[in-house]
Amino acid sequence: MITFTAKLTIKEGKEGEFEAMMRDKVVAEVRKEPGNHAYTFFKSKENPRVFMFFEQYTDDDAVKAHRKHLGELGVDLASMLVGAPVLEFYEKIAE
Repeated sequence: MITFTAKLTIKEGKEGEFEAMMRDKVVAEVRKEPGNHAYTFFKSKENPRVFMFFEQYTDDDAVKAHRKHLGELGVDLASMLVGAPVLEFYEKIAE
């Protein structure tokens, strides 16, 4: 299982468009992907341009398929991001 968070800072003026697109369309579609176990969308309480995803996938192939699927859904992160997403990977130690 691959578990990670992805923290994204969105360009000023694009945050509303990004939030609506992800909330209203993309999140539900990603959750249908084979190999996806979790895809939860968060917004910072301190900075309205900062968003975070909690994601879990079966394996590397599922992560690669997810990235491809985002493109198929018309998500052009490069045009909305300030810098690269900050990824943090986690290992489950207890349940």
